[in-house]
Amino acid sequence: MASPKTDDFRLEQGEGSIIVTFTPDGRSYTFPVEGDQLLEPAVSPAQTSASDYADDEIRKTASELARLALKGAP
Repeated sequence: MASPKTDDFRLEQGEGSIIVTFTPDGRSYTFPVEGDQLLEPAVSPAQTSASDYADDEIRKTASELARLALKGAP
């Protein structure tokens, strides 16, 4: 399985949330923001199949990108 790359994602800022979309299959993770903390994301279903990628790796990368968008690099 392929590992997702940061170029495979699109980030948007919504009202009180950070939305991370995995562009190969269209699924998105909407992370509510409370203060300086990310809450558990709501996940929309994939619109197409991206079977070359492991779901847990996609979620891990999406979570890290959202964290970086909120807090910046350590």
